[in-house]
This record gives sequence, structure tokens and C-alpha cells, in this order.
Amino acid sequence: MLASNRLEIGLCIYQCLPKASEEKTMIQQITDKIYKIEIPIPFPLKTMNVYFIDDSPRTLIDAGIKTEASFETLKKGLETIGYGLNSIERILITHGHIDHYGQAKRLFSLSGAPIYIHPKEYGKIRSVIHSLGFLKSILLRNGAPEALVNEAIQYIESAQSMADPLEEAFFLNDGDTVSFKLMTWKTILCPGHSPGLICFHWPEKKILFTGDHLLKEITPNPVLNVPEYKSPFRYPSLKDYLTSLEKIERLDISLLLPGHGEEIDDVKGLIQKIFAHHKERMDRVLFSLSKKEKTPYEIAMDLFPGVPPFEIFLGISEAVGHLEILKEKGIVRLKEKEGKDYYSLET
Repeated sequence: MLASNRLEIGLCIYQCLPKASEEKTMIQQITDKIYKIEIPIPFPLKTMNVYFIDDSPRTLIDAGIKTEASFETLKKGLETIGYGLNSIERILITHGHIDHYGQAKRLFSLSGAPIYIHPKEYGKIRSVIHSLGFLKSILLRNGAPEALVNEAIQYIESAQSMADPLEEAFFLNDGDTVSFKLMTWKTILCPGHSPGLICFHWPEKKILFTGDHLLKEITPNPVLNVPEYKSPFRYPSLKDYLTSLEKIERLDISLLLPGHGEEIDDVKGLIQKIFAHHKERMDRVLFSLSKKEKTPYEIAMDLFPGVPPFEIFLGISEAVGHLEILKEKGIVRLKEKEGKDYYSLET
């Protein structure tokens, strides 16, 4: 069941890491070539999935966050199947959120394995600190109180300690092949949750590695993305995400291997649930605007009452994504007042 009010956390939220004595190495064999290792992360989702591909070149899909718990769990998981960290020969990063790339640089230093990522994600990772001032201005423009914005920015800044920057990486673009000795995959660009998120398709086995594009129990946030730093601002993440879902729906896939949670075998059923979920949420956005004009922040508070300050970024992401689509359809209109954006129903 999809959680209608839950926000999937794409950015860092601090919680206590498990103590060493509580750590467990959870590893599962998916096929004779694929192993899933669950890595602890200090967020509400608790774990993320790293996949080890036992074919030449031996490949890791995503790397986990930069914590000792994450590092030790990955190390123990590989040892369980007879490998060490220096056995990794290639690292594929689905997208540039810290739980997915945070310890990639450390793994590269130990193994020499080249790192592959989409160029949009590489650019986003390298500029995240420099772009926080602009992000602050966008959150204020969308009506968020300055105290909450400052707290959210502080969380994002502090999160960067759990990820090493990637100075060197190779790029993968939509349609590029990923070759192994015994199989060939295809790279599929699925923007939405992040602008350069890539999935990996193994056509012969009808398997898709989804990163955070598709998860079993949670609808991923199309995280706030402003492609151009000039007014009028556009917020394409949700529209891009829904288009990416349609792209995946057209493929012949029997099994999804996500970045968090369990494997998914009802692919089309899950996608249809997500479409229905966003239709319901769009209706709630319209209801929020039924009596008066509001800022995206005010609409986010209607959608997610009591949301913690560190999730305000995600709440506004959700609101403006739906508002952008409604504006394109001519259902709502936008106007600026005193440096803030207000939306209202077209009359």
C-alpha cells in the first residue's frame, strides 16, 4: 500500500546510527549473478540496497553512505560470498543522493574500480554546497518561513560529511550499454526523483535496477529541481517523473530491484498505483486552493501537516511539482507578491 502522506527521504536526516553490536549483514542472492546487500543508513528508511554483480568486470550498483557501519556491512557482505572490497572492478551510481554515492570514493581508493554516473548527477554532486544559497532563495520565494529554511539548509550542509565528493567519474547516458563477460545491460535515464537518475535494464532476464525511481512501499519524491536560475522559475521534476514512469511501463520487465526495500514483481500494478496516488494528491492540491490563493509552502502544510523542518524542502518539492502541471494545463495561475509566489484557481 502506498503511503499517501509519507515523503521518501532523498536528502540526509540525522538519526542515531546502530551500534556496532547491533549491526547485521543482510545479503540475498537474487540470481546466480546478482547479490543484494542491505546497508544501514541513519534515516527513517533504515537501509539501502547495494547490488554486487558476480560477472567480469565485477560490479557494484550504488555504494552506500559514508559511515563506518555502511563500510563494515558492505565488507562483511562481500566476504560472505567469498570476495573482498578489492574485488570490485566497477561502480555504477544510480543517482547523486548521499546514501547511494557517499562511500564510492573510499571504495575507489581501495579497489581502483572506476565510477560511472550520469553527467547531470555528477554536476549536481560537485555543486551542491555552492547552490545552497540559491536553494534558500527558492524556498523563501515559495513561502517558507526563514527560520525553517535556515534549519533545512543546515541539515543539508551537515549531511555532506556523510559523502565524499567525486573528483573523477566516467559518464553514462541514456541508451548506453553496460557490458559484462556474459551479459549486456542498457542504461535508461529516468529523471524525476533526481535529474540524472539512471536505471539498468537486463533484457534477457527482464530485470531492472531502479535506484529510487521505483520503490515497493513508498512513492519517491520528485525532488525540487530548477533547471534555470532565472525567473519565471520552472519545476519540472514531477512531470519528468511521470514521463519516466511511462517509459518504464513500456518495457518488458518481470522484476524490479530497487534502491530501498524489497524486490517488486508486479511492475505494471505498482506503476498504476503511483499514477493513482499522484492523481489523488493533485486533487488535494486543488482542494487546498479552493477557498483562497496560497504559497506552495502553505499548500505543503495542508498536504503534510506537522512536517518536520528538515522535510520542508521535500514538502515544497511535492507541492510545486503538482502546481507546475496544473499551471501548464491552465487550471491554476501564478502571481508574485512581495517576492513570493502565490497560486490560485483560474476563474
